[in-house]
Amino acid sequence: MKLKGKTAIVTGASQGIGKGIALELADAGANVVINYNNNKEAATKVREEINNLKRNAIIVKADVSKQDEVKHLVEEAINKYHKIDILVNNAGIFIGGPIENLKEQDWERVIDVNLKGVFLCCQAVGKNMISNKSGGSIINIASISGSMPEINLGAYTPSKAGVIGLTRLLAIEWAKYNIRVNSISPGPIMTALQRKAYNTVDLLNARNNAIPMQRHGKPEEIGKLAVFLAYDDSSFITGEDIKADGGSINSLFYLVHRSIRNNS
Repeated sequence: MKLKGKTAIVTGASQGIGKGIALELADAGANVVINYNNNKEAATKVREEINNLKRNAIIVKADVSKQDEVKHLVEEAINKYHKIDILVNNAGIFIGGPIENLKEQDWERVIDVNLKGVFLCCQAVGKNMISNKSGGSIINIASISGSMPEINLGAYTPSKAGVIGLTRLLAIEWAKYNIRVNSISPGPIMTALQRKAYNTVDLLNARNNAIPMQRHGKPEEIGKLAVFLAYDDSSFITGEDIKADGGSINSLFYLVHRSIRNNS
């Protein structure tokens, strides 16, 4: 119950990492505003799971790339719970492929959701926290791809690098308001989309073998890290990008070292 009485908005909370974060925040006692854009049924199921924990939650439809819909999301949260203490910017999309073939509209859509959406939500919630002099914690979900470029990810890598940069900027600008801004950069996390991408035993084993910890992370592990950043245990941490990747960002060294060791 570390977050009892706190209110959190989690964007893109109907599935995957967003769902894991929403459930962990609720388990820690927070009221949760579950944002979704397309899948109301999935968002409703997340709310039911939170209600089963004897916690409060509402669902709010909003496309985070549109300012008027972000405004609606924030207003709904305030109308229901009167304040916002925690914002988790998790909503994101991926359109991959070689950069030379990337369509302009695909670039714009990924940047609009993954980076502009984070900016719009931070701005709207930040203004509320500043005017209320309440402080708070903002947690932006980036990716290790934002620090370690990977081929064929299109605009995804630039968008996540931008999220990390925006996090650092907001942290220094808003520290005087007692608003902490940090980012989490997940590595490979076992979500439904990841399971679909690695849908055979051989593919999954090969992917796991490329991770120093030899396994995928779980959405709830990212959720527990978000709880830490939302709570006063992390009260002197701001402007940080925390990687939760099982050592993956160091995996090139790891794989080379293992290959040398195995062949020696």
